[in-house]
Amino acid sequence: MTISNADYHADPAISASQLKEIGRSPFHYWKRYVDPDRSPSEPTAAMRLGSLVHCAVLEPKELLQRYAVGPDKRTKEGKAKAERMLVDGIEPVSASDFEQALSMAAAVRSHPTAGLLLGMSGQAEQSFWWDDIATGLRCKCRPDWFDGELIVDLKTCQDASPAFGKAVANFGYQIQAAHYLAGTLAKRFIFVAVEKTYPFGIGIYELDAEALVHGSIARHNALQRIQDCRAIGEWPGYTDGIQTLQLPGWALKDNSTITSEDF
Repeated sequence: MTISNADYHADPAISASQLKEIGRSPFHYWKRYVDPDRSPSEPTAAMRLGSLVHCAVLEPKELLQRYAVGPDKRTKEGKAKAERMLVDGIEPVSASDFEQALSMAAAVRSHPTAGLLLGMSGQAEQSFWWDDIATGLRCKCRPDWFDGELIVDLKTCQDASPAFGKAVANFGYQIQAAHYLAGTLAKRFIFVAVEKTYPFGIGIYELDAEALVHGSIARHNALQRIQDCRAIGEWPGYTDGIQTLQLPGWALKDNSTITSEDF
């Protein structure tokens, strides 16, 4: 189904982002996605750039309808003009961000594998809904690019080398892959990682079977945790009392920065 990004995010079904947030704590999940008095979530500068790059790469025909180089917001006149642009559905961006996004898009499109994947008969930003078999919870996902069998997920990053695996683990991308595969019944999930600095290196990656199993288990556990919290109406945070805290192993091995003056 093709709907606007705003309408998709407004729908209460459970997304991959929500699954990662419940992993932080039920309290964080509730405050961000459930609390009726929650504060609106403001995108970070990195998130804004990511959205701009996604549009430039995946929906280039929509780019000039959604974005434009904006005025200097430090002046009263500039602020007013920027507000008018937003009312008209145009997001003002800096000239440097716009140029960066175009350069990153060109790098992706000119890459032999990335260009081939995105040149296939797929579609950007389709939305999918389904009921999770194990928990019955309503779920949703919105692949960057999907051709019916293969999902392409575009990630902006600092390092697109095989060290990108660290970003996968840190940001829970394996959970996202498992969630999207479950919702679309796609056969494969491919990451296209593009660096945010010149020369905008590209890495193309697919998770191995072990990583996907890990993602599927983590996804199931997250859904089960949401279901359990809904059932009892409680959304606990990190801890309600005092806990004993241990230093990580690496800190116990390294005493180089500790001197007698510290005691």
